[in-house]
Amino acid sequence: MCCDVLIVGGATSGSFFARRMAEQGFSVTVLDSHSENKIGSKYDIFHMCKRDFERFGLPSASKDDGTWAFEFSEGLTSSPYGNFPKTTYDTVIGMHMHEYVLKMNRWAKEKGARYIYGAKYLAPIFEGGRISGVRYEKDGEEKEIFSRVTVDCSGMNAYVRTSLPDGYGVENFRLGGNDMFYVILRYVKLLREKDYLNGSCGWPYYKTWIAPQHDPHGAILGIGACNSFSDAEEIYKKFEENISLPDHEIQYFERGTTPYCRCPYSFAADNFIVTGDAACLTKPLNGEGITSSMVHMEIAARVLTRALKKNRTRKEDLWEINTLYNKTQGADFCFLRAVLTKAVNAKADEWEYFFANDIIFSEPLMNAVSTGEEIPLTPDVIGSMVKSIARGVKKGVITKDTLKTVGGGVLLAISIKNHYLKFPASPDGFEKWCKKADKIWQKIGKMQ
Repeated sequence: MCCDVLIVGGATSGSFFARRMAEQGFSVTVLDSHSENKIGSKYDIFHMCKRDFERFGLPSASKDDGTWAFEFSEGLTSSPYGNFPKTTYDTVIGMHMHEYVLKMNRWAKEKGARYIYGAKYLAPIFEGGRISGVRYEKDGEEKEIFSRVTVDCSGMNAYVRTSLPDGYGVENFRLGGNDMFYVILRYVKLLREKDYLNGSCGWPYYKTWIAPQHDPHGAILGIGACNSFSDAEEIYKKFEENISLPDHEIQYFERGTTPYCRCPYSFAADNFIVTGDAACLTKPLNGEGITSSMVHMEIAARVLTRALKKNRTRKEDLWEINTLYNKTQGADFCFLRAVLTKAVNAKADEWEYFFANDIIFSEPLMNAVSTGEEIPLTPDVIGSMVKSIARGVKKGVITKDTLKTVGGGVLLAISIKNHYLKFPASPDGFEKWCKKADKIWQKIGKMQ
């Protein structure tokens, strides 16, 4: 069996990329390890901004087909003690994940993409030192499929990327316990009508939030923590001690993980592309990755289309995926990840000062992140933040250690963003670029 584009993973990322390539006239095959009635069942509910449906040309959610669950337009982000809320206005659609993934599958199939469900990825196939397809298992039988290009959309396990040999062109690291968020969702019933939700609220100090769910009398209380689910529960206890939540009773829990680490430096190698959670393309502020991955895939689809038409799909021919992404959303995300990684070391009272003085958590920044616009972090804005922190030290509200840590984090954030803006235009100089990036990321460290 042969095709132009082979995609491993058929959920949101795999379906989006399949549609993009199939509508260009290429033969596309999608493998997914789940059966059709189980695909996209990691969580029941997920969110997407309404404007992103038009932005990416996505099929709309509908009550008629069971994909639509709820809608809201106002989001608040509050301090550790529930003060100084920052408001974002962006209509959000809540959807049933399994039903919407199936809709995306059908959307890709409309343009000719072929899906093989229940197909467990086994290993890459190499010919002449380049990947030329994969081996997979279906119904107890081992099979092969060959392709001009293989795309890894297999989620955070990154089955294809992590099975590539060292030095192939894309890093094959696996995620460790401190490279991800451990997410616990409490689906709850609200006991008083006055508490029914018409929007969401987040408390980034605890990495917690409350949002509507499919039951209009209910809500989802979520937390994402580093290291383990037990750490998440311990933080949630502190959250409940400091934030007054509406009276509620637990309906059920959902648990899962999402990547929270830097992306591979390169997303492309000979006949190969990685994207989605397999490439750790999640937003630094909340760990979500569906639409941020689509930004990357729009770039990848354009570059790959040109490469396939020229019948040239080596690393050099796909390199523009790296330069276009790393110099735009990639650079912005690196900046935020660096700042937040250091900011989490501050104490709750210091975070109160951050919120009161628009340090990191300002409405312009929050709205830019929400809408996907360029993050407004000019030298003047950054300088103002550092000066505000220094004033906090003089007032005795901010410790000198926090000034050093957060201020140093801002400087590291500037350094890593500027470095990504200088991402090499070709593989020449890439090794040298990686060595410097490694040194900066080592200083930044990982979220705790």
